[in-house]
Amino acid sequence: MGNAVKKSKDMTRTIERRFSFLRTLFAVLIALAIAFVLIATVSEKPLQDFVTLLVGPLKNTSRMATIVSKAIPLLFTGTAVCLVYSCGQINIAAEGAFFGGAVAATCVAILPGIPPVIHIPLCAIAGGLAGAAVMGIPGILRVRYNVVTIVAALMINYVALYLGLYIILNPLRDPSAGFEASFLFSESALLPGLFGNQRIHLGLLVGLAAVVLGYWLLNHTAFGLQMRTVGENEKFATYSGMPVGKTIVFTSLISGFVAGVGGTMETLGNYQRFVYSGFTNHGWDGVMLAVLCHNDPKYIPAAVLFLAYIKTSADALNFSSKIPPEIISVIQAVIIIFVAAERFLAGWEHRSIVKHSRDAMSKGGAE
Repeated sequence: MGNAVKKSKDMTRTIERRFSFLRTLFAVLIALAIAFVLIATVSEKPLQDFVTLLVGPLKNTSRMATIVSKAIPLLFTGTAVCLVYSCGQINIAAEGAFFGGAVAATCVAILPGIPPVIHIPLCAIAGGLAGAAVMGIPGILRVRYNVVTIVAALMINYVALYLGLYIILNPLRDPSAGFEASFLFSESALLPGLFGNQRIHLGLLVGLAAVVLGYWLLNHTAFGLQMRTVGENEKFATYSGMPVGKTIVFTSLISGFVAGVGGTMETLGNYQRFVYSGFTNHGWDGVMLAVLCHNDPKYIPAAVLFLAYIKTSADALNFSSKIPPEIISVIQAVIIIFVAAERFLAGWEHRSIVKHSRDAMSKGGAE
């Protein structure tokens, strides 16, 4: 009987994983169906434009390079949000951490006379620390004053934005640029390109390393166990003697550091000076990625490629048919709604679990 119970539990976990995948797959298919309807309402050749949405990025190597380029910052923000969500904290300050990291990296990148082997790591550390400060504040407020994390995170995003813009447009502004931008970065701070393409830069390798380290931290360390336990049941973690407050704060700091390094890589890899005038939306994309991956960093590369692909598809569609790229925002919203909806396919999942459990128990009884 004990063996039958074990088999039943294993089968339940397997079914839950399968339905998690099916929920994501159906969400994507429904989103694409809605996208086709939207395209049909504004396009004179809807079928051709829908095909462009599906396969447009594969038509030339330049667009393929664009997919990878768009994926680089998402590796960082997706991993950052996965980590903090795994700890049960709805900390949406990755957007501000990414932006703040870019600003802090700019402060170091414009300094002359620093060797490249030192300059780039210094920029990354500065960006990471700035990002850690941005995402760490909501965590500290949550632990110290029981402030609602999502509210604190939303507010700190705008603090990071306007403080960063003040720094860029005042002490770091280059009056000779002809537009609102910082001084030029030193050559030693610019990231080298990979594969002979500057759009695919060193940030790709750093981003993949961040994903691997995030997965290792979450699944193969004692601190990762604390993170997951706090995220699943904070009261149980407290009664078990775990340092819940420290876990929340340190998780927020680590997540912010990852997002801040992402802002550094994106800025130094694609630009010669700081040019942002507002949010990049990479942090908000990180929220979608965490939802798609169910807070598991091992799925981040696949989810990032998917999101970068549809963003590139939207650009191709806008170029060929002038269809607004905001259609991708609709697709993202629909996917998040259905993936996050726990009752979506819940009846089918429940019936499957009950059926397999009964089968396992009956076989165990017969033995």
